[in-house]
Amino acid sequence: MFKSIVKIAVATVLFAGVHSLLASRTAKAAAVVLFGERRRNGFYRPFYNILAVATLGALILYGIKLPDREIYRVGGVSARLMQIVQVAFVIYMLHGMRQIGFLKFYGVSNLVAFLKGEPFILPEPEAQGPVLDTSGEMKATGPFRTSRHPLTFGMLPIFWLMPRMTVNIAVFNLVTTLYLFIGAFHEETRLKAVYGQAYLDYQKSETKFFFSPIPGACSRPSIAPRAEVFG
Repeated sequence: MFKSIVKIAVATVLFAGVHSLLASRTAKAAAVVLFGERRRNGFYRPFYNILAVATLGALILYGIKLPDREIYRVGGVSARLMQIVQVAFVIYMLHGMRQIGFLKFYGVSNLVAFLKGEPFILPEPEAQGPVLDTSGEMKATGPFRTSRHPLTFGMLPIFWLMPRMTVNIAVFNLVTTLYLFIGAFHEETRLKAVYGQAYLDYQKSETKFFFSPIPGACSRPSIAPRAEVFG
């Protein structure tokens, strides 16, 4: 069992490492050098998402083949309640993606623009933060009023409210939870670098890093309007 724990932990770390590397500005800059800015902006996000799904699927298949042991199994009404909460957080995350823009989030808009032959294609929005509104402030509505990282925070109850928990699933969840926390802190740095004062104002608002129990209106100090920035 110990070997399985080590194997699933190492495999999850490798999965997270590839995911982080490809999300880095260094990798994106290298893609521009290798393929040109237009091709990079057209294909990078779809490629990133497809690879993320493929590597996650490979990780799941690898984990299934390893020896495992059940920790607990919840049944009946309790299991249904756990599943309802999981579904609720899936909807919560989809709502957050909707604010960013589904087509932008998955890179479809850029891919379509490339295939149409448009000469200039903007890169995808930086990280998974809210976009700027017309006044130059962060558009902190919907899930972005309850969390500065709703797409990250929303994964946690989905992972941990499993009616059946095994050792391998628990190890995967532990490593992934740590990765999500570290990634969210890093994401804040990227968002500040791109959006500047607008994101600093958002950090000072009532919206917490991961979760605001009572979503209040974000403080919206007056700042000069600015154009939407992509990175």
